[in-house]
Amino acid sequence: MNHQEFNLLYDDVFADPLSELGFHPVGKTKSLRRISGTRDLWIKRIKGKWPHPGVARTAICFRHRFLRPVSSDNPNSTNLMVDDFSRKLTFEDFDGWLKPRLRYRPENAGRWSTSDIDYGDRPPHQVENDLRKMRKVVEKRLLPWVNALTEDGELAQIIRSGEDAWCETRWIEDYRSFCREKVN
Repeated sequence: MNHQEFNLLYDDVFADPLSELGFHPVGKTKSLRRISGTRDLWIKRIKGKWPHPGVARTAICFRHRFLRPVSSDNPNSTNLMVDDFSRKLTFEDFDGWLKPRLRYRPENAGRWSTSDIDYGDRPPHQVENDLRKMRKVVEKRLLPWVNALTEDGELAQIIRSGEDAWCETRWIEDYRSFCREKVN
């Protein structure tokens, strides 16, 4: 399967059905974004980081919309990189039978994992099965997890599990400011 064939299958089996759940393409990329209240969830197709023909790399990225990205002071920026998100996850983080207990883990300064789909040497039906499984993870596990996240809970996790990175300090300030304003 070549890159164009994979992208058509990706759209048909994964991206287009997720549009019914509020996901929208990000520009002309294959990344998808869903905003719900203060929650900003991206399923980012990664280009340029560890390029390998026949492999599609994806990172699940979450942030609250009021967090300042590392690349600017504007929390409303639409030009976001993976490092701008407080949470960087993979589809594998949602594996298993039980509800995932996803604690904050510091993955700053380009140190984050991706979910990889090797489509180059595999038959289309196997790649389609992988894409269907990914879509089910989004529907059944990822969205309920995101909907359960609270600003206070995320603040507590970054404080408890962070590594005192510059971006974490900014996010803590942003969370505290938001939580103060919410009370008033």
